[in-house]
Amino acid sequence: MLDKDGSEYDWHVGYGPPPEKFLETIQKSIDGIDTFKALSEAYAKDPENVGTVFKLAQKYDRKYVEEKAKELYQEVLTLDPEGKKGTTDYEEEQVTFTEYAEFSLGAMAAFAREMDPEPLKAFMAKYPESPLMKSAYQRLSYYYGFRAPKEESLAFFEEYTAKYPDNPRVLGSYIARIIRDKDNIDKGIELAEKIKDIMKYNPSPRYQEDLAELYMLKGEKEKANEAYGKDFMEDQVTSLAFTLMSYASFWVNQKTNTESAEAMMEMALKMDPERSYFLRTVAQNYVKLGKEDKAMDVFGPAYIAKHKDSADELNTYAWFWAGQEKNLDSALDAAKKSIELEEAYYNWDTLATVYQRMKNYPEALKAAEKAYELADDNIKVRVQAKIDQIKKAMEKE
Repeated sequence: MLDKDGSEYDWHVGYGPPPEKFLETIQKSIDGIDTFKALSEAYAKDPENVGTVFKLAQKYDRKYVEEKAKELYQEVLTLDPEGKKGTTDYEEEQVTFTEYAEFSLGAMAAFAREMDPEPLKAFMAKYPESPLMKSAYQRLSYYYGFRAPKEESLAFFEEYTAKYPDNPRVLGSYIARIIRDKDNIDKGIELAEKIKDIMKYNPSPRYQEDLAELYMLKGEKEKANEAYGKDFMEDQVTSLAFTLMSYASFWVNQKTNTESAEAMMEMALKMDPERSYFLRTVAQNYVKLGKEDKAMDVFGPAYIAKHKDSADELNTYAWFWAGQEKNLDSALDAAKKSIELEEAYYNWDTLATVYQRMKNYPEALKAAEKAYELADDNIKVRVQAKIDQIKKAMEKE
């Protein structure tokens, strides 16, 4: 953000949701609250105000101007070694300026060109209950995952995973080191199987790939294929296709964002083109959008021609279009053909519904009575309700 004279006024690196909170942050800058310019001016007037020094250090830190940030964080420690002169927010908790400064200096050291984990380890030893502890472990996991000797790495990751035993990201960082070393494979499999169990309702391809790689390192190709093979990926495709279809239906029903909705449901069809549910859903959405021609392209007479020997598909087709009250001539043909293939009560029931929508009540009544004749006792009540409904419609006429 630039001032009127073009000088640097303030900055914000990256966007963090929710949008309302981010807007508040931008508005504070516009109002001149804790901007880089305001803090710089305040620091020039009073360089011993710990809050000002800390906030200015954070400004430089967030812009990755590390040398200046380090210098200012060190000033915080000099001015307030006991951490008694103020706090800052961190994930809805309060942390002293001093504690945060020590963490930040440790994190910078751990990520420096010559990585040094000791300052961050000293911070963790000093503040074992700190809200920053999880972030400290995350920072160190990079060093121990890529730079530390194997023995040191093992000790760190055993400690890290013991502290956060149900966090896939934590377990995954240990697995990554095991794969890199190509050692301790059984431990890696144990961790990867645990992640698989934790995420069983929404498996992550990333972690399944790790599990497969571990099994390959162990020479167990079949288990690798089971973890990350064709079946797994087909499940992923199906899951994504359902997600895309749900998205499309949501926005079609909202009558907005429909261009994106169309694109996503077409993508879902490309991923799973034979699924009857998808074809019906796309057709229904196109009807809602007033694009009946597109609906017919997806789930029209060409579909019936392809499934002319399937009573179930013919019945489903007829029932669908009866529900839309469109394409009724084609629905009638499909309903009749389904009965020719299988004289079941539900096929007659669908035929009755199609005739109802066409307002051909005499034929609807005949079909409904036939459905009643074939129905089981527990279904007759529902069919009888349809018969009564048809008779009332006939009386009104």
